Amino acid sequence: MPLRKYSSFIQFFTLLFFFVLSGLLVPLQCMGFDMAFEGRMKLDSLYYFSSPPFHKDFDNAFELRMGVLGNAWENDHLRLDYELSGNAIEVDGPSVQSGLRRETDVDFFRAWLRLDGGNFQIRGGRQKILFGAGNIFRPLGFFDTRDITGVVPQTRGTDSIRTTYFFDSTSFLQTWLVPAKLDDRMIVGARWEGPLAGLDAGAVVQYHPETDLKGLPNFASELFQSGFHLKGEYEIGYWTEGRVDLQLGRQKQALRLDWTAGVDYTFNVGEGLHVLLEYFLSDRGRNFIAPALGNTLTVQELGVLFDQPIGIDMKWQVFSIYDLGDQTFQIVPQIEYAVIQDLYLYIHGRWGGRASSGSRNGRLFQDSPVFSGKESAFGLSLVSYF
Repeated sequence: MPLRKYSSFIQFFTLLFFFVLSGLLVPLQCMGFDMAFEGRMKLDSLYYFSSPPFHKDFDNAFELRMGVLGNAWENDHLRLDYELSGNAIEVDGPSVQSGLRRETDVDFFRAWLRLDGGNFQIRGGRQKILFGAGNIFRPLGFFDTRDITGVVPQTRGTDSIRTTYFFDSTSFLQTWLVPAKLDDRMIVGARWEGPLAGLDAGAVVQYHPETDLKGLPNFASELFQSGFHLKGEYEIGYWTEGRVDLQLGRQKQALRLDWTAGVDYTFNVGEGLHVLLEYFLSDRGRNFIAPALGNTLTVQELGVLFDQPIGIDMKWQVFSIYDLGDQTFQIVPQIEYAVIQDLYLYIHGRWGGRASSGSRNGRLFQDSPVFSGKESAFGLSLVSYF
């Protein structure tokens, strides 16, 4: 295979390597400077039982993540710390042929500096902005890019400036600015979190202009968004989370409500059988434009998760989502096995379908000549942390 195919890989990690090397060789005269290296390698192979004609049957992926983090400088009152982490993925298979994934994707995963003054912090760069009480569905996940049905799902970083002021050890106020990359516009938001009547509580507001950040939900809409979450435990864990979107520049009824509620409990079966159930509701007015939903005004889904450890080296789980409207579903079983320290083997699959007769196309499963990534599949993944 021609070497130029991997040129972006080589350039990216050469730059990262020299950054690490320079940190190790340049005399460190900054008080408190330290550096830790971390990374992850992930190999995936997924077989689709009904890949469309003229598409490959296997989706193969290789992912390499490398980074450094630590403290750059500190005195009696301030501390400057950092994280620089790069991620590279090479994919081959039907997901590339259909345009769902790029064959080669190289980018920064995290790249930020944080100035910590005790009660006040400011952090700029590519960072995670992810909050809320939901486990499966996250109405407050404004910047959530996780694939919740994937192995070890993680959200990508968002280029932003974030400030945090801690009132005490349990409550804080946080604000953020995210460049919209369209006519110099900015996404602006704030949230409060703290205890409320014995519960963990939070409230959030955000102004979201039209953007070209295509990896984010609602990127092309101008919205004012507000929401809340509550979480507590009384023998069972319980939580609720909701958000209201007002689509600006539209007629009345340009509102959308996203809401989830869930419970979980660990039964005394074997080494502990954990069961989680979450309900999701999305309801929008007729004038609220949501291209992904078409003419659908109301969406209701149920998510269920069963998981249980077996000894210290193995854990199984079964995750499923069911759409109450179009009656399609996804069931995702997975076994995690610790081969050696920091090396894990995952055996996983996906089964999609429709609970009733008729058309098999819906939000969670599609039976068509166009590859959707929701087809039934079986796969193996090997993940190594270093």
